[in-house]
Amino acid sequence: MNATDAGTPALLPAPSPAPSLELGSTAARNGTAAGRLLGEIELAATPAAVRLARTYVRELVGQCFGAGRSELADLELLTSEAMTESVLRSRPRRDGTVTVAVVHLDRFVRVEITDGGARPGPPRTPDDQFSAGGRGRVLMQALAADQGCHRNRSGTCTSWFGVPVGERWRRP
Repeated sequence: MNATDAGTPALLPAPSPAPSLELGSTAARNGTAAGRLLGEIELAATPAAVRLARTYVRELVGQCFGAGRSELADLELLTSEAMTESVLRSRPRRDGTVTVAVVHLDRFVRVEITDGGARPGPPRTPDDQFSAGGRGRVLMQALAADQGCHRNRSGTCTSWFGVPVGERWRRP
């Protein structure tokens, strides 16, 4: 007879909740959350920015964690999809740029892309995000540990996603 059969409660491990990387990017950058800004870059909001952002994120995270290109494939792909969405479907910030920030949060790397928000027109539904052929949304759901977006007080919009730091990546 085990402890549960005798009416004695058994301690079972609680299921791990899905990770939530939701936090105000300002909190991460100001050190008030468990996040550390690894780097930030401003790019002209043009299609060429997609390649530049992808390369920047891959190189930065690779240097910080000693990860190789094959280990960073998902991060690189998601950065490309998020930047494409920002450049093609959103407005640039007032100065014509998009900002890409990379934050280290515990066991995750979070990539934030800040643009000028949605273009004027009928509002998009949350399901419509990354809808060009559905590929971006499907990839985000499949590969990102968590994702989201929020409107900033300045009227800009920050979309973000997080991926786990691989076990073989060395910690900074």
